[in-house]
Amino acid sequence: MTRAITRARGALATFAALAAAAALLDLGGLHRLEDGDSIVPVLVALQRWTPFYWDQERYGMLVPLLAVPVRDPLWNLLLQRALLGLAGLAAVVLLARHALGARWRLAGALAAAALLAAAPAPWLFEYLWSQPYGLSLALALAGLAAAEARADPDRLAPALPGPGRIAAGLALCVAAHWVNAAVGLVLLPLAAARAAVDLAQGASRPALRLRLGTEVALLAAGLGAGQLMIRLYPALTGNPLRLPLGPLPPHEWPRAWASLLGRAWEASGRWPAVLGACAAAGLLVQLAWPAARPHARAALLRAAALCLAALAYALAAGVLRWVEVNAFHWRYLAPAAVLVHLAAVSLLADPVARALREGSLVRAAALALVPSAALAVAGPPSLARVRADLDASAGRYTRDVLAARCTLVTGDYWSVWPAVWHAAWTAHARGLEAQVYGLAHRANPTRAAWAGTPREALRICRVRGKEAEAERALRDFRLWPVRVLERRGTVDVLAPAPPSSPAGARGRTSRPP
Repeated sequence: MTRAITRARGALATFAALAAAAALLDLGGLHRLEDGDSIVPVLVALQRWTPFYWDQERYGMLVPLLAVPVRDPLWNLLLQRALLGLAGLAAVVLLARHALGARWRLAGALAAAALLAAAPAPWLFEYLWSQPYGLSLALALAGLAAAEARADPDRLAPALPGPGRIAAGLALCVAAHWVNAAVGLVLLPLAAARAAVDLAQGASRPALRLRLGTEVALLAAGLGAGQLMIRLYPALTGNPLRLPLGPLPPHEWPRAWASLLGRAWEASGRWPAVLGACAAAGLLVQLAWPAARPHARAALLRAAALCLAALAYALAAGVLRWVEVNAFHWRYLAPAAVLVHLAAVSLLADPVARALREGSLVRAAALALVPSAALAVAGPPSLARVRADLDASAGRYTRDVLAARCTLVTGDYWSVWPAVWHAAWTAHARGLEAQVYGLAHRANPTRAAWAGTPREALRICRVRGKEAEAERALRDFRLWPVRVLERRGTVDVLAPAPPSSPAGARGRTSRPP
């Protein structure tokens, strides 16, 4: 009973530290990086919730679903960022629990703090806020933890997890693969590598077989459910499957790996140097300090398991057609980067934990480093600065869009969705009834909201400088040709031309002067 209370207190302290760090980040300076990709889930909650990211079949909209009751656009965005940030930091701690030894608590806290302190702001933004990696890892790791077997009192054999725990683990793993259909590609290699390490260290074979079998079964079920959801997407939504499934031809793999790793290295800044210094310092301490030397092999093996899993995932992700379609963006390596990060920090955390004789005070001090690192990265919490950053990143067109009383904003993807969200935020703050929708890539789910408006009543704001992208969107949604009603500083105000209009038919009035 005492041990259970101690564990509960430790879990509560960890949650409080991570939640504080997520809140500090949310009220800090990362909002200057908001873009079309990060804004769409906020609009999913505000305009039309769908099970997956708009016009996509692999990013489940769990956090937008939780945020649906919050109708204020600013607080909806902040809630989603807080939930995603908390999950992303929790994933680091849960990975430490999953992959490291008994001293995982200190390693997890130090790794979370070091991630905030060392990773470049764009990496943090993508991993913590914009992409599903942290949330899916946290859900899957929580599922594996829920289904863990416990030792019998006689310690001769592991106890089979009960049906309730297996059901909870399965539900969490399926939810993880709804959020991110590929999360199993991270954790299956880690399960195999961790089992090999435990076997090399003399772990009980029956217990090892039970644990590995349970993990593989849960992750395989999650992967299967994720793939099933992807393939059911066309039937359930009426939209075609947009995800290019399958790998590139084998002869293109070396080029793909080089492109993906090269882009990730270019974007990583000082992060690899910090991790290299952590790993080197940890190894030196473990080899030079007699008390730590007997444990160096185990620490190295566990760090190697994390790195091997990271390599396996990176190799698998690098050859996917979808990654090539997205120009081998470095964000696809975020899960691998987190695994390598934890491996490097764990090599230093292990001797530190032994030197300090890790206890509650030491763990509390380590946990305090997490919100401290968030404060150092994000700066003092300031809602005024958040508003200013969002004005700068998303508010360029709002004045003209609202003054022109536009129903639709069209242009390129990266300008339309931030403009739609910022217009909604400003209208809500002013008590206006204005409803503005986007007309760009991913606009199909909100089409029904404006499609019933008579063509002659539609007013369309076209972002200046994005005429070609706007024309494609207008043609796709059968609103072409158009005529220019007026020109403002940042947008042209358009209306669909009558089909019989000679000028409209020639499209001359739709061209910029």
